[in-house]
Amino acid sequence: MKNESFVANLLIGIMRLWFAIMFKVEIVGKENVPAEGNAIICANHYSNYDPFAAAIFLDRLPRYLGKKELFENKILAYLLKEVRVIPLDRKAAMDMKAVKAALKVLKEDQILGIFAEGTRVKEGEHVDAKGGVALFAMKGNTSVIPCAISGKYKFRNKITVEYGAPLTLDEFRGQKLTAEVMGEITDVVMGKVEEMKVKA
Repeated sequence: MKNESFVANLLIGIMRLWFAIMFKVEIVGKENVPAEGNAIICANHYSNYDPFAAAIFLDRLPRYLGKKELFENKILAYLLKEVRVIPLDRKAAMDMKAVKAALKVLKEDQILGIFAEGTRVKEGEHVDAKGGVALFAMKGNTSVIPCAISGKYKFRNKITVEYGAPLTLDEFRGQKLTAEVMGEITDVVMGKVEEMKVKA
């Protein structure tokens, strides 16, 4: 990928090969991810493989928010920094350092990747999505690309990654960003993600 380090491109190449060997991956709607300019990719999350599945087959590498505990391992921390993952303190009510870093990504016309639920959610479970996607979409003045990851990560199983049409969320712009409005925005985004999932 352009503008990525040698280590980042090496890691992406290795993961693409790993996915090709292990799974049957179908990418749908890749054209909905802009070739330039900023955007947010918001995906469902149920496996540690999800950040790779939602990122490595694109032409631009999204900058993801990742829990800060991942950075405690020195080798993993080095790799995460090479792909410019933003450390996030999930225990803090609002990790302002992470928020500023994420908004900087959007200001620099890059793509921000986020899992709105904030944690892995197993099939059939329900976890209320957090308001981060709403905050970044409004403050970063950008659209949200819903991303639905479907299928179980089992050997030679089919994994479908679908990128939907960008949600402009224009109906919410200009409103005061209250908890209620953030909740409505999050519901719109995650409702679209759920709608796009491949039903078993």
